[in-house]
Amino acid sequence: MTALALAATTAACSDESSSSGSTILNVAGAPTGPLQRNFNPFLTTGPMNLIGGVSMINEPLFIPSAINVGKTTPWLAKSWQYSADGKELTLDLQSGIKWTDGRPFSAEDVVFTFNMLQKNPAMNVYGLALGPARAEGPDKVVLTFPVPGFTQEAFIGATYIVPKHVWEAVPDPASYTNENPVGTGPFMLDTWSAQGYLLKKNPNYWQAGKPKIDGLRYVVYNSNVSANLALAQGQLDWAANFVNNIDKEYVAKDPANNKYWFPPVAPTFLGMNLTKPQYQNADVRKAISLALDREKLVEVAEQNQQPANTTPTGLVFPQHEKFVAAKYKGVTLKQDIPAAKALMEKAGYRIGGDGYAVGPDGKRFTMTLLTSSGFTDIITMYQVMTDQLKQIGIEVKVETKATSEFIANQFVGNFDASTVGPLTGSYTPFQAYERTLAGYLTQDIGKPAFANQVRWKDPKTDQLLQQYAATQDPAVQQAALEGIQDIMVEQVPVIPLFNFVAWAEYNTRKVVGWPDAGNPYATATPIGPGSVLVATSLEPKTK
Repeated sequence: MTALALAATTAACSDESSSSGSTILNVAGAPTGPLQRNFNPFLTTGPMNLIGGVSMINEPLFIPSAINVGKTTPWLAKSWQYSADGKELTLDLQSGIKWTDGRPFSAEDVVFTFNMLQKNPAMNVYGLALGPARAEGPDKVVLTFPVPGFTQEAFIGATYIVPKHVWEAVPDPASYTNENPVGTGPFMLDTWSAQGYLLKKNPNYWQAGKPKIDGLRYVVYNSNVSANLALAQGQLDWAANFVNNIDKEYVAKDPANNKYWFPPVAPTFLGMNLTKPQYQNADVRKAISLALDREKLVEVAEQNQQPANTTPTGLVFPQHEKFVAAKYKGVTLKQDIPAAKALMEKAGYRIGGDGYAVGPDGKRFTMTLLTSSGFTDIITMYQVMTDQLKQIGIEVKVETKATSEFIANQFVGNFDASTVGPLTGSYTPFQAYERTLAGYLTQDIGKPAFANQVRWKDPKTDQLLQQYAATQDPAVQQAALEGIQDIMVEQVPVIPLFNFVAWAEYNTRKVVGWPDAGNPYATATPIGPGSVLVATSLEPKTK
């Protein structure tokens, strides 16, 4: 059965079940193609992380806000407190929670989860610097850190907790497929196929009276094109897509019910593989940045649904704007072809009769841009970028792979250039910079790096990041941020492109309670830790 056929079938089932009194939403996240049965919540290329559903089964300790800096919502942990030196974090857990197999949830599960991550770096997707964790009673956990852990708070909160009694017998948890997941979440696995899976309501969920909907059906698509067709036809209730002409092709189909909300949450950069000699010259990176017309890129490729990132600091506006150094406030990145050409010449490149730049070694400057075959907007952006970079003599080629393969290649450094960013979150400016630039979080080529895929290695950058992380003093932290902003402007380790948004299309035909700009209790995307907050806030629509 094709994904589109499945969508039509499941939509019919959903309508039928709604008429009989139950409410099941059809959901789509990133386009992936057929799934493998793998519910390991720590696998970044696994189905639950790509199309959604992780936090519906394995819940986070607390939910950091991607749009309100410093705001968190308690979840499995009801409160938490750092020690004065930041090397311990004490978590007080909710009581009376049970796993979906009926076993009690306790501090031992949290301790086991973090100790497992410490012992298995391939699972530690947030790059947490962890010491041994310990339980102090059934509902209290103490996490320890070899260095002050203040800046790890959001990622600790967003870590999914797994049951010790299931995972402790697993010899290799990093490769464990977890085919029959056990969680504390509001939903549990009902049925599965390579084209999607159904999560049904957990009847013993610890939050009384929740969830108020009966299930979530996650449907697989090969690309945005097929997913958007299903969305326009009313076969999807909740999605995370780029939709061409969204007001016409989606909202206008049912203006009273078809909604979307795309708040910016993280910077997206053009990242070059800095282990390659042609990208190691800062003048070349500056030239590439000056060759780009960002407003044109987002107008053509994103229809301005994702806004251009035009600050040379690369921070996300509006939420991070107050952290910009005074000397960079109001400064914007603009296309300047003559200046870009001059920098290429300074770096030793000459444009030949064919219009392409040739270096001192006699080789043409060629850039190969990598993305997912399902990311139609990014493919379009690359096509526009091809024309812009041609103006300074750079030949651009575009390479596409399946989404999971694209991510895997990016992690191990098997790419020339690509869109990159703080994939695991940009809850504060520090995390935006650390996830993108920290040398202590990257890996050698061939080993997966969950952060800093461009392999930027600069002692000054690391020193400033560590200066920020060692304190809770706002003045010291701001000084560190401004130092990193100088590096962004003067050395251009990555090139700001646009601000990634929390994609979310949803309808109000079946349910109400969605977040939006007027009620931003969370982003509305069906992917990530915050999606469980949304799902447990939804209620069936009364007639």
